[in-house]
Amino acid sequence: MNEQRFNHLVEKLKEFEGVEEAFLLNKDGDIVYKSHDFTLNPEEAENLLLAWKNKEPALIYHGFRFAILKNDEIQLAAKNIVGAKGNIVGSVTKEGDYFLAHTRDEGMILLEWSIQINKIAWS
Repeated sequence: MNEQRFNHLVEKLKEFEGVEEAFLLNKDGDIVYKSHDFTLNPEEAENLLLAWKNKEPALIYHGFRFAILKNDEIQLAAKNIVGAKGNIVGSVTKEGDYFLAHTRDEGMILLEWSIQINKIAWS
């Protein structure tokens, strides 16, 4: 995916209240683009993608555990239950990359976020 398309997807996602940050990973878990300058180290990104691909029960993002509630080949939905740190949602894009976002617990519930990011990624 090129940067212009990524920025377009981020803008579409930001139409919904509650987006903290968005990022794009390639199939190896390398960080391709980030919506803005925020901390996401390469090891954390790779481990996040491995948790998704390996259908782990949880993932770690910014040192917090997010329980994975929906996990299939094209969609991810994870929630931080204990610390109220929001959600991680993701979708495979039509280019084969992984478009992910960290969202707050406002605006939409987790599964609504999951549906929206999938619609946007495939638009």
